[in-house]
Amino acid sequence: MSPRADRTPLERCRRTFRYIYLRLVRVGGDPVHIALGFALGVFLGVFPTFGLGIPLSLLLASMFRWNRVSAVLGSLVMNPLTTPFFWTLSGTLGAAIFGTDARKVLMSFQNGERLRGLTVGAGIYLAGNTIIALVAAVLSYFLALRAVILYRKKRKERKQRLREGRV
Repeated sequence: MSPRADRTPLERCRRTFRYIYLRLVRVGGDPVHIALGFALGVFLGVFPTFGLGIPLSLLLASMFRWNRVSAVLGSLVMNPLTTPFFWTLSGTLGAAIFGTDARKVLMSFQNGERLRGLTVGAGIYLAGNTIIALVAAVLSYFLALRAVILYRKKRKERKQRLREGRV
């Protein structure tokens, strides 16, 4: 049995986010452009792009001249471990916005009103998901900017201590 098979889902999630964090703070470039790229990737990762999140994040980051690596990293925030959370949150928020009971929509879908249930369900989901994606993008911008700046500051201080002979 491999060491990877022994990891719990929570441990795998933690390792995934640690990997994204380390890649993000170590990428070169202007911290603002890194954070903008990351926020773009998060938005496109959370928003339903049907598998096109990474290519779209690369394309748009290139067009806006934001950091492409951080855009791809941001789109990885949506992964098999986080998908159920974002889907549930999006559906719940959308139902609250429309004042609809999500179970009634599912029941109408199951009772033969498939097109109506699908259309209403998609609208509810997209309304909630758009808000969730925007909030996640804004939060990720500020978190990424802060993380990159703090990492670079600590690295600079560490190099300065090494030059001065203080370890």
